[in-house]
Amino acid sequence: MNYFIKNNKLLPLPFQVPYVDRFVGSSKGWLVTVDDNLVVRLLNPLCLVPGKQIGYDPNTYITLPPLDPPCSVFNHIRKVVLSANLTSSHDDYMAIFGADHHVAYIRTNKEKEWTYVHHNWGILHDLIYYRDCFCAINYNSEVIYFNMADRSFFKYLPINCNVNLENFETKNFVKSLAGELLLIERIKRWDWHGKLGCNYTKGAEIWNLKLDSEGWEWREMKSIRDCALFVGDNISLSVAASDFCGCQPNCIYFIDDYENFLYPSMILENSYALKYAKDVGVYNMETRSFTPYDTAKDDVWLVDTTKLRIVPSFVVYEPA
Repeated sequence: MNYFIKNNKLLPLPFQVPYVDRFVGSSKGWLVTVDDNLVVRLLNPLCLVPGKQIGYDPNTYITLPPLDPPCSVFNHIRKVVLSANLTSSHDDYMAIFGADHHVAYIRTNKEKEWTYVHHNWGILHDLIYYRDCFCAINYNSEVIYFNMADRSFFKYLPINCNVNLENFETKNFVKSLAGELLLIERIKRWDWHGKLGCNYTKGAEIWNLKLDSEGWEWREMKSIRDCALFVGDNISLSVAASDFCGCQPNCIYFIDDYENFLYPSMILENSYALKYAKDVGVYNMETRSFTPYDTAKDDVWLVDTTKLRIVPSFVVYEPA
């Protein structure tokens, strides 16, 4: 689905996406999907024309080697990131997968199998390709830079912040319009209804990682001015709000992959999980307030996620 900023509505995509189990990334203009057999494929959405067979056109459809089979297939592959557009010769991939958030990478122009990275980085929240390296963020807000050329990595210390046991955070990377690396910390709180728990957004913070020859520094950003951020598990991006009609400046548009917090049995047994566990909306940096999107008005949010497990992502475009 498209999120149409001007009218605050979800609209059908202008092309037909083949059946997949879930989306696990959108990188360099490509959609990364995984099916029921854990086959990872990359699709170029601009080449998906209604009524046209996908076939095996390398400009439209690419299949990657399989990752090691997991103990549980639920939410196995979390994210896949590309280093460059697939039409170039430099095509490296890195994936976060498994309950323990394993890391693997592959250089398809040189290798036919994934290389697995044994690490002690803990639970990884997000992954991005930045300054010729893959960067990951863990639950301690530590940033790990990984260089595939020599398989080296180095780690930046976390942000100093107070921990509130009533809250938890999700962390995502965004590349700013100026090319800087931003860390978005979404502060959430649990709300319990009997044995069923859902979560809602309480606040958000933005940090800018400053890197230079003398070292690094985290700087908190109280405002992003005319910029608007779109943040989600599949992809996060920044845009100039003034370039898009209806886009609110100094705001963060959040999408929520609620599968991370609900088991299939909970979704099947209680409709409350479907209606209220999808924490989607806009966070205003100036007023420090969150305006939720009414997901109940769109049938797309009520699909059987235990079958499809498709997490809608924002697709931002300028209306004609």
